[in-house]
Amino acid sequence: MTISYLEYINESRVREVLSDLVRIPSVNPGFQGGQGEKEVAAYVRRFLERLGLPYEVQSVEPDRDNVIGTLAGRTDRCLLWEAHMDTVQTAGMTLDPFGAEVRDGRLYGRGACDTKASLAAMLVALETMKERDMLPAVTVRLAAVVDEEITYKGVSALAELIRCGGLRCDAAIVGEPTKLHAIIAHKGVLRFRIETIGAAAHSSTPEKGVNAIERMADVIAFLKRYAAERFPASRHPLTGAPTLCISMIEGGVAPNTVAERCLVSVDIRTAPGQEWEDVWADARDSVASFVREQGWPSGASVVVHRPFLTDFAMEVAPDDPLVLTLMAASNTYAPGRVAVGAPYCSDASKLTRVGVPTLVFGPGDIAEAHTADEWVELAEVVRAAAVFVHTAMHFGE
Repeated sequence: MTISYLEYINESRVREVLSDLVRIPSVNPGFQGGQGEKEVAAYVRRFLERLGLPYEVQSVEPDRDNVIGTLAGRTDRCLLWEAHMDTVQTAGMTLDPFGAEVRDGRLYGRGACDTKASLAAMLVALETMKERDMLPAVTVRLAAVVDEEITYKGVSALAELIRCGGLRCDAAIVGEPTKLHAIIAHKGVLRFRIETIGAAAHSSTPEKGVNAIERMADVIAFLKRYAAERFPASRHPLTGAPTLCISMIEGGVAPNTVAERCLVSVDIRTAPGQEWEDVWADARDSVASFVREQGWPSGASVVVHRPFLTDFAMEVAPDDPLVLTLMAASNTYAPGRVAVGAPYCSDASKLTRVGVPTLVFGPGDIAEAHTADEWVELAEVVRAAAVFVHTAMHFGE
């Protein structure tokens, strides 16, 4: 009978480590007032040093370092645990974002759910194995990385290190709030801007101008039809079909002037199996064809700009050994957990692109991420730590 590792996890220690992490401001510097991840990285380094575990620091940007610690196992095969250290902004929060207040079994604060709970569970799992002289089935590496919330620079640098052979990694778990389910597929993202250009005129004589806003209305209507017709064919059984959203719009200069320019941002969520380059090229060419067919008036034109943000979709096979091991572990401590898909992106896609089978797993509910009163159930963080230990002790057996 497989041993239960839940009894090895010190609940008060989980609370202590998570409280420590939440009390350290680590808002991504891409957000207003962001302090960056420097102090959390220092905390992780001290944690590993106290355990006597070797670690390396990977510089990503000035004062923004990934920290990669290692616990040797019975084989040289490597299981990577990865979690990001940055959080989103704190504006609009209804409680002290760094107070780490505990009420009714919940710990509150920015990052408590997304995703310092996962990082805390990983750290306590490492600590538990090291202090109890437990030898995992595989070598475990914990990577605390920067910049997940904006441009994925941390995991991208980590993935490049793996791709170049500087870090062995045979499988990976990316920590995110999944309620202890395993996300084995998620969507990618493609964001680009479309600009319509017209000709200004006085609004009392609109026929003398070319209204870029009205032309953009035509383009938006076309894009909705385009998505409805094209995207269902790319439906994935776990993530569903790709989606398209017009997320921002700006145009015009005055209430009495025909707008000569309009700009929209387009957000497309791609499904596993799609490449963003292909999706963008098809959208670009389709918009251009639509404009030609419409016979827009002289002086009207459209520009589909290059993407300003992209990320890959990802998936791992449901019968991958890591999926099977983690699902068995998760259901040992939290029955009813399943392998699912997600509509959002994560660091996992960058790891799968360099050949590392990766799933997403962690305590907390994604619905609580980035909220005004972000929180996580402490009991779930404890169970997550047990799952991490269990998976490390039995992966590959």
